[in-house]
Amino acid sequence: MALLAVKGLTKYFGGLRAVHDLSFDVQTGEILGLIGPNGAGKTTAFNLIAGFIHPTRGEILLDGESIAGMKPYAVTRKGIARTFQIVKPFRKLSVLENVTLAAFLRFPSRGEAESQARQVLERMGLESKISALAVDLTLSEQKRLEIARALATQPKLLLLDEPMGGLNATEIEQASLLVRDICKGGVTIIWVEHVLKAIMNSSNRVVVINQGEKIADAPPEQIVENPDVIAAYLGTKKR
Repeated sequence: MALLAVKGLTKYFGGLRAVHDLSFDVQTGEILGLIGPNGAGKTTAFNLIAGFIHPTRGEILLDGESIAGMKPYAVTRKGIARTFQIVKPFRKLSVLENVTLAAFLRFPSRGEAESQARQVLERMGLESKISALAVDLTLSEQKRLEIARALATQPKLLLLDEPMGGLNATEIEQASLLVRDICKGGVTIIWVEHVLKAIMNSSNRVVVINQGEKIADAPPEQIVENPDVIAAYLGTKKR
């Protein structure tokens, strides 16, 4: 049984069709890339899975249990955490305080939550920044803090929304290694990213959506040669 199964997921905003009949699954221990042109519906799909918006129709199953329509906090308790395209830490709180707040989801006492936060920050390479204010971090460090806050909730499934946006080539390579290390540590990942080289090098499988619909679902080496994918990205007509 798949860890996550999305079946016929559809979302309309008034007369605008954002996602239509989207179906895919994710196996435990997998890194799944989710790509598509701007406006394809990727972030909407994330928002639906994470409970920030409710589907017009369709199913979202986590370990075989329906989570469609649940509130975000309930989805997080079930084991799904997400990051956001634009990082929004608590700017005037320390790095440790930011992650400790997230850890309270699983650890009710401050001591336990703080201990969990320290472990996650060490894993993220931010142990030297524990006392720094979030506002004083570089963009790359804030991206890591965003992931650390998600991991502090001890998810089964992590939704990464463009974790490499705005990073330079060296930072992108470091972030790619981090994504793979998180997966090796036991967290399944769905990853939205516009840095295609990184996502192709790190994903086990890639789902491509365009105008809200799935147009491909295959290993990376097949995706890069798929004529439908090429047409979607380059705007060329299919033969």
